[in-house]
Amino acid sequence: MLWSSFGTDGYAIGVARSKTGRITGPWRQEPEALFGRNGGHGMLFRAFDGRLVLTIHTPNKTPLERPVFFTVREADGRLSLTG
Repeated sequence: MLWSSFGTDGYAIGVARSKTGRITGPWRQEPEALFGRNGGHGMLFRAFDGRLVLTIHTPNKTPLERPVFFTVREADGRLSLTG
């Protein structure tokens, strides 16, 4: 599950995983934000070429918000932004 909240560097996106694989959890919060630099409301999707992509809005300041896209790596059960 992706979630958005305020962190030390502005609006942040975190990841929580269900320990059972079910929507009812219990949920385990990842210790580090996936994105912690003033952007939020993320969505993951697969691009036509198969890449996993995160899209968010940033900065978190109206009317300056714009969509931004990041390629995401999934390894060892964790997500990380590439590049």
